[in-house]
Amino acid sequence: MTALEKSLQFGNHECHKWREANFWSPLPSLAEDLAAGFVHVASRHGNAAGNRWLRRHASDLIEPGHIYQRFAPIADDLMKGAAAIRARESSSIEGIRAANDWLIEIEKRLKVGAFTATHDDDALVSYAEAQTRAIEQERDSIIGNIADYNRRRRNGLLPVPVPPCELSGPLSERARQYREHVADSRNPLTPPPLCAPLMAVFHFNYLPPMSLSVATEMALSQARKRARLHSIVPPPLSWSSERQLARLSCSLWWRRQLRRICGRRLEQVQRDAHRVHKRAGIYCSNMTLARRSQQKIRNRALLETLEAINQDGQTYTLAELAELGLANADHRRAELMLRIRDTEAEAQRLGHLGMFFTITVPSRFHPVHAKNCHRNSKYDGSTPREAQQHLQKVWAKARAKLAREGLAVYGIRVVEPHHDGTPHWHLLLWMKPEDEPRVVEVLREYAESESPEELYDRWGNKSSARFKAVKIDYSRGTAAGYVAKYISKNINGQQFMEADNYGQEMASSAPRIEAWAAVWGIRQFQFVGLPSVTVWREIRRLTEQQSEQLRLWEEATRPIPRAARCLHEIRKAANAGQWDLFLRLMGGPNTPRKDQPIKPWVVTRMDPNRDPFSHATGEVITGIEKRGRYGEAIKSTVGLVVKDGRGDASEYLTRLFRWEIRSRKQNAVGRFGVGEAGDAWTCVNNCTGVDITPRTPPPEILADQLKRFQEWRESEVTRAEIESADIEARYVRAATLRLIQNDPTARRVLAERGRFIPAPIPEQEEYFPPELC
Repeated sequence: MTALEKSLQFGNHECHKWREANFWSPLPSLAEDLAAGFVHVASRHGNAAGNRWLRRHASDLIEPGHIYQRFAPIADDLMKGAAAIRARESSSIEGIRAANDWLIEIEKRLKVGAFTATHDDDALVSYAEAQTRAIEQERDSIIGNIADYNRRRRNGLLPVPVPPCELSGPLSERARQYREHVADSRNPLTPPPLCAPLMAVFHFNYLPPMSLSVATEMALSQARKRARLHSIVPPPLSWSSERQLARLSCSLWWRRQLRRICGRRLEQVQRDAHRVHKRAGIYCSNMTLARRSQQKIRNRALLETLEAINQDGQTYTLAELAELGLANADHRRAELMLRIRDTEAEAQRLGHLGMFFTITVPSRFHPVHAKNCHRNSKYDGSTPREAQQHLQKVWAKARAKLAREGLAVYGIRVVEPHHDGTPHWHLLLWMKPEDEPRVVEVLREYAESESPEELYDRWGNKSSARFKAVKIDYSRGTAAGYVAKYISKNINGQQFMEADNYGQEMASSAPRIEAWAAVWGIRQFQFVGLPSVTVWREIRRLTEQQSEQLRLWEEATRPIPRAARCLHEIRKAANAGQWDLFLRLMGGPNTPRKDQPIKPWVVTRMDPNRDPFSHATGEVITGIEKRGRYGEAIKSTVGLVVKDGRGDASEYLTRLFRWEIRSRKQNAVGRFGVGEAGDAWTCVNNCTGVDITPRTPPPEILADQLKRFQEWRESEVTRAEIESADIEARYVRAATLRLIQNDPTARRVLAERGRFIPAPIPEQEEYFPPELC
């Protein structure tokens, strides 16, 4: 006999109906467990006590099946997580309540505005477009209201502002006083007093017309509020209103933000559900790995559809060019290993000492224990990104203290995850031998500053789990050998090792680590105290094949001889792959960027043939700077600036090819026409020289306009008119829909155009009551 059947033995028919309506039917998956608890209490203390127990413990529970159905892609993981939470509690009802509270929290976290994080990417794209349409419609509505305001102002139909008055008493009394004050105030329809001149009664105030900047400010306020409702950080307030609104009204911007938020929330839910560890999904969840694979497929398909052509007619797909650069994992790993190996060679030449440090985070960042993968009771729900920020703060404090004491270090930092997705750092640093004790002491001090009691066991022995320092022993291997496996593990795992520290094959572990770093936005490799790698990569563009172009450039620009000799020396070392010589010629380790002989040449790109009107921000720009999608000036690296050591510098061009990106199906011209034939026709007569440039008023005038416009929109008359127009528009749409549903011709036209066809309304016979027949 089940617990539900046993519960029928207690109470009368009304009690049975009450329990069925309030607990068994609304909570079918929990009904058996709740009935068992009810039977346990009722058999000892009676039916009334059992009913009180149900009301106290189960009145605020939710049905887990509804949440599992809503988040179907991760339903199995949520069920396992809820079962694990129930098993941790001492009693059944406490476990049910703990699991219910966790599921309620998960439901809140997986909702991004009105969007659910488990929806597929197509739904996310449609939702992003819907948000931008809503923002654009809001701005269009405000622009329409501004036009209405200006029309009424021009025709003298604006209501006279109500003069201020003193109000006192409770709220109802103040409301009554204000209504009487408004009724007694003079308005355009109030007749003048007897024997009073008309000009003495009316007072004319000039009100300037509203500008479009008011619509931008009000639409921006609503757009920022909409972004915050989706947990999206709006653009900085220091930017212009046009730049902010251009991003907030762009579906691509919303798409990127939503993908980032949904990916991170899904991954954190998987970590909370105990699905990310070495016995489940190591490093990251299976869903995150699948989402990252789909993203790579989308990116690869896009690169295959685009091609680049230069001035020499050479054409490549972007996928082919990506394989030639650092997007290729083998090339990226080779460059990293070259820089590490040659940095070590230069350190040995200088007589510096190499140290290998490992820094981890406190226990509160780890969701599970390392040995048995059981849940960690000290875990506070922190994400891997928050753990990475903690490590960054530790390193920033230590680096600042080392700088204050004049202790210079240089090397590389590698970030990799534990099996539960929590990051830790590996630091390969070189320093002077006499500085080694103090550097180790400073790093240990800051790494172990938080929760130092965790580092001691019950016998008082200190653990090295938080900080570990190892001196490079060249009899056992080189420094590059120490860090080689971490480089391979964090890129593609195709070299130096076959399995990771947990016995997992690198062919399966490396994609998981890469997906983990991508979803949490963690930078895996970073060099410290070394010269700019941008200079290294730019100068390597001037290979032997470009020797003739380099000679022609020097003949045309006549660079400073000292600067030219410096460039050729560094170019020779870079093209030979000698990073150690390049490091020496750039000033050596820890040389400030301002003292290095070469720096990148960054310029603002120009486009004299561009449209002066920005369709993104609505601005008319008189300059010839090339603007991006959101109206900002585009800057790019075009070459190198070489100093002569005496305050002068010479520029060298390294980007010798001009590339045009186009679709593979597009012709070489890139447009259907050239010159005036390629430009869109407009209905504007430009012969009379009419200035249609949108003008932005000064801030104080704009603030006054914004205040007046908001007061006008919030007035009773204007609000009633807007509501009436909205109701009328709804009636029109409903009437149109009814006509289309019952009109075969209209339905056939919509079908030919591929539009949505509403189902016809079935005909119903007219009903007459029997007493009227």
